[in-house]
Amino acid sequence: MFNPSSSSSKSVSSVEIPKLTTISIPVSEYRSQPIPGFEGTAKLGECFVRVTDMPNTFDSFMEVNPRVPNRTKSGLLSGPVAKGILTTLRDNPEEMALKNQGIYLLVEEANFQKAAGGKGMLAITLSNSAKHGIVNGSHTYAAIREAIENVQDGELNTLARAFVRLHVFQGIGEDLVAQIAEGLNRSKQVDDPSLANLQGHFETIQKVMKGKPGETAIAYHQGDNGEIYISEILVYLAFFNCDRYNDKKHPHQLYRKQSLALKYFAADIEANPSPKKGLIDKLPDVLWLVDSIKKMTPEAARNNSFQFGRLKTSEGARAGAKRHKGSTLPFINDSIDYRIPNGWVYPMLAAFRANAKWDTSTKKLEWKEPLKTILPNVIDDLVGVCVTEHRDNNMRPELIGNRESAYRQCYDKIQLYLAKKGLL
Repeated sequence: MFNPSSSSSKSVSSVEIPKLTTISIPVSEYRSQPIPGFEGTAKLGECFVRVTDMPNTFDSFMEVNPRVPNRTKSGLLSGPVAKGILTTLRDNPEEMALKNQGIYLLVEEANFQKAAGGKGMLAITLSNSAKHGIVNGSHTYAAIREAIENVQDGELNTLARAFVRLHVFQGIGEDLVAQIAEGLNRSKQVDDPSLANLQGHFETIQKVMKGKPGETAIAYHQGDNGEIYISEILVYLAFFNCDRYNDKKHPHQLYRKQSLALKYFAADIEANPSPKKGLIDKLPDVLWLVDSIKKMTPEAARNNSFQFGRLKTSEGARAGAKRHKGSTLPFINDSIDYRIPNGWVYPMLAAFRANAKWDTSTKKLEWKEPLKTILPNVIDDLVGVCVTEHRDNNMRPELIGNRESAYRQCYDKIQLYLAKKGLL
């Protein structure tokens, strides 16, 4: 297993690479087959690699990839794609093998030796950085390296539960490298064609957010500079569609299936009358609410006799880890020294649907009580729901976010508050 403390601190350009480099990676299975049209010369092999076994040697074999991950001035990865991968690694490591397309390698040779006990070793040989190395999946590789090199509080055990798919091309001529890189790097996440079709409709969101806090924080497509992907914004909007969700039906499935929010948004556009405008008009309010919930959560947790910084957002990873210091809250122009997991945020945010006055004929959304008034009065109760689920039922945040009862309990807290004020 890779030891983070042994990671090289040299830049890619300063690392001396021998003419022939062989990298050995532990894998349990490896399947290889000839590539049609190139029989006898080219093969494609595939396997799953534990991310903690992914060596840093590939740092010196990145020339074949035209896409370089964006980084902050401090050297950390930025952008919604990389951040999404890091979130999966830290919060839902078992899902990495399913959600991620993997890393594509061009190599000189690949040999697999099976060992006893279901173990094995894949030996990959690279001889020329101009034609060998990571041709696609550089964001994935960089996220894995960053997660390992910044491991804290026993998080290595969490990362060890994550596997990444490795696609190994061997015997590919140098004249085809550029074409392969171009073809692979044009591939998009499965929802991108749909997102592209909706680009024009996102202009309404851009107009509503113009001049508002966090205007530039939203990434409307892959490669955009915003830190929060548009799919996340669509989830927030979906929480408040009172035609689709009510006091009996709660949106817990959106935690695992963000793609549903995209489908709902597309359906809302076609509806007559459409709820799109009514929802989007309230987006600045909703985004203020998102970041305000995050800001108030640690203190509300203390009011529930729970030290939020010690919360394990995944096995071994703590919400108050040093790397979370100064985490931005763009929609309220503030920051926080914690990471508030969506598994807590989603049930609390969706609960404010109880505070919505929804006109079924015009699809217009108003608030029964101003958000800045109601939030301080209910935040302790909402966070208390999450604390109880975590403390009494030993539930990690990702399980709470997928639990219908958590959404229902939070919703009921706000309904009770409004009932006492005679606002239902």
